[in-house]
Amino acid sequence: MQSIAAAKRSPDAFLLDQLRAYGPVIGMLAVLLIFAVLKPSFLSAANIGNVLHQSVILIIMSFGLAVVMAMRGVDLSIAQIADGAGLLAAVLMLHREPLWIVILVPIAFGLIAGLINGLLTAYAGIPAIISTLGMMFVIRSGELLMTNGAEPQILFTLPRGLTRDFLFIGQGSIGPVSALVMLGLVVFVLMMIVTNLTTFARRARAVGGNSRAAYLAGVNVRAVFAGGFVLAGLLSSIAGVALVARTSIAVPRGAEPYLLDAFAAVYLGTLLSRRAEITIWGTLLGGLFITFLGNGLTLLGLGAPYRYALNGGFILLAMAIGALKRNQ
Repeated sequence: MQSIAAAKRSPDAFLLDQLRAYGPVIGMLAVLLIFAVLKPSFLSAANIGNVLHQSVILIIMSFGLAVVMAMRGVDLSIAQIADGAGLLAAVLMLHREPLWIVILVPIAFGLIAGLINGLLTAYAGIPAIISTLGMMFVIRSGELLMTNGAEPQILFTLPRGLTRDFLFIGQGSIGPVSALVMLGLVVFVLMMIVTNLTTFARRARAVGGNSRAAYLAGVNVRAVFAGGFVLAGLLSSIAGVALVARTSIAVPRGAEPYLLDAFAAVYLGTLLSRRAEITIWGTLLGGLFITFLGNGLTLLGLGAPYRYALNGGFILLAMAIGALKRNQ
C-alpha cells in the first residue's frame, strides 16, 4: 500500500521531499562554488591545505559540543575551557616546564572543568545553560588573574630549541600532511569509535532519544549525561593547546569566537542527516564548511560581521529544516 501511495504522489511532493533531503547539501556546495568563481584561488591546493589546517581547532571543539547536544544538553563553556587550557600551556612553557607537563596539565584542567559541569548539571540539577555559563565566567576571571589583566603570553620570543617540540603540534608536518591535520584525523577516528562502538555510545543515544525510557531500561542517565560534559572538556582542552601551538601566542578570550562557529558546525551537520541527527561525521563536514566559508569571505575582503550573519542564518536554517524533517 505504501509503494502504491508513493507512486501516486504528485511530482511537486516528490520534488519537495528531494529538496528536504538534499537541498541543504546542494546549497552548501553552491556557496563554495560561488566563492570559487569569484576567487579562483579559493580552490587552489595551497588554500585548501590552509583551510584544512585552520579547521582542526574548530572541529575538535565541535565534537565535544556535538556529544553534549546529542543528549539534549548544551555547553557554553567549551571555548573558555579551550582558552584556559591554552593559557595554561603557554604559561607553563614560559616557565620552561617539561613538554609532558605543558600538555598534560591543560588537559587535566579540561577534564576537571568538564567534570564540574557534568556534576552540576546531572547531579545537582542545575540547567546546563546556567552551569556552563557560570563555568565560562569563572574560567574567564581566572585567565585575567593568571595574566595580570589580559597580558598576552608570547611564545615565539623564547629560544626555538625550547619551543620546537611544542610548536610542532600546530606548525610542524609529517611528510606532506601537517601535524595538526593528523591530530584532527586521530581525534575524528577516536570519536567515531567512542560514539558508535562503545557502551557509552549506546547509552548516550538512549539518553538523547528518551531519557525516561533509558532510565527505566536501567541506564545510569546522570552518569552518561555527565560523561558527555567530561568528554567535551577534554576535547576543548586539546583544541586549546593545539591553538596556542599553532599561533605561538595565548590571549585571554582568544578562543571565544569559536563558540558560535562550533554551534554552527553542529547544526549544519544535522542538515546532512535524513533524520536531522547530530553525528560526528556531520559535525566534521559542518566544521569544514564553516572554515571554508570564513576563508572565502576573507578572500573577498568581507569581515567578521558577514561571517557571523551567515553563521546565524545557517543555524536558523538548520533548525527549521530539522523541524520539517521530524514532522514528515
